[in-house]
Amino acid sequence: MQLVGAKTMNSSILKLKFGWLALLLSAATAFAVPIDINPTNSVPANNGQATVTTWLNGLITTYNGANNPDLPSPATLSFDSNDDPAMPGYPANTGTAIAMPMGTYEYLFLKWGGGFRPGSFGAYYIGGMTGTWTFNSPNDRDLSGYRLYDAGTPPSVPDGGTGVMLLGAALGALGLIRRWV
Repeated sequence: MQLVGAKTMNSSILKLKFGWLALLLSAATAFAVPIDINPTNSVPANNGQATVTTWLNGLITTYNGANNPDLPSPATLSFDSNDDPAMPGYPANTGTAIAMPMGTYEYLFLKWGGGFRPGSFGAYYIGGMTGTWTFNSPNDRDLSGYRLYDAGTPPSVPDGGTGVMLLGAALGALGLIRRWV
């Protein structure tokens, strides 16, 4: 025996569940601001390109171990302001703040200060962002250089949380199909 309004109620609950699922999936990978992947203010051993790339990869690995979703690893150094300071559309190494256009690169490395006093280093994930963001010196020292990195190949295997979510969605879909058939 089926109650008169039961089918309508089940349909409404099903629509509500799918609405929540769509909302959660749409918000899962959205980033609105640059992600600081150096919150402990660690410093690379020196300012050499290979050293900074290794340091940046280490920061990304640490970040990915503690956060989800994972960030991609940088594959190659794309631009070094110390090698080519006249790149069109990008600022020169001057002042205590820098306005960076977004949308092309995945990672930004900043070095403030230098010389005889130690400088400060910043590392940010900027992938998928648009517009222009301003980064200010943490120590009121002038910018001495920045580097932009492209991302490597994203991992092809989903992490544990995504795997559980996909499995749950598949089992839920099978349950719904079983009810209708």
